[in-house]
Amino acid sequence: MEQTYTSSATSVNRSKLPAVYRKACKYFTRSSPFLMDYGCGKYTEHISEFLKGYGKVLYPYDPYNQSRAVNEHTLQFLDWAGARQFEVDVVCSNVLNVIDSDDEVKKIAHIIETIVQITGGTAFITVYEGDRSGIGRVTGKDQYQRNEPLRSYLRFFPTGKIEHGMIVIRKENKK
Repeated sequence: MEQTYTSSATSVNRSKLPAVYRKACKYFTRSSPFLMDYGCGKYTEHISEFLKGYGKVLYPYDPYNQSRAVNEHTLQFLDWAGARQFEVDVVCSNVLNVIDSDDEVKKIAHIIETIVQITGGTAFITVYEGDRSGIGRVTGKDQYQRNEPLRSYLRFFPTGKIEHGMIVIRKENKK
């Protein structure tokens, strides 16, 4: 089943840094200078500025909120980095929780894990848990909320572990 709701209207933070960056920044000093934000939303300048303080370059990707050119540039960069075995870290903040299709969540999880396995980077995934009931519902026009606790997303990430309120994926976690 394809994703029914884009939830693109939930991208509203022009200046507030997503919590995943504060949680993951302790890992940044010993990891890659490259970071892909999968589902980054419309606004990325404040994220890019924050990452500069950690010597990182942001590669944004969002099929609903970024231009085709931006997304293509990021995908080309990933191909380049993978071919050269340059580490690329990945952030996915409050994306999976707004997708109504398990198949689409699986697809995104597979993409993130593949980037980690090919590049040797680390992925940091957070979700908004809603009411934690596990009962998804429409929350507005073209908006959906899964209402699942973070731990329930581990079923999509066989190599993931929960650390500091995030699902963390590392290459060495591969079974």
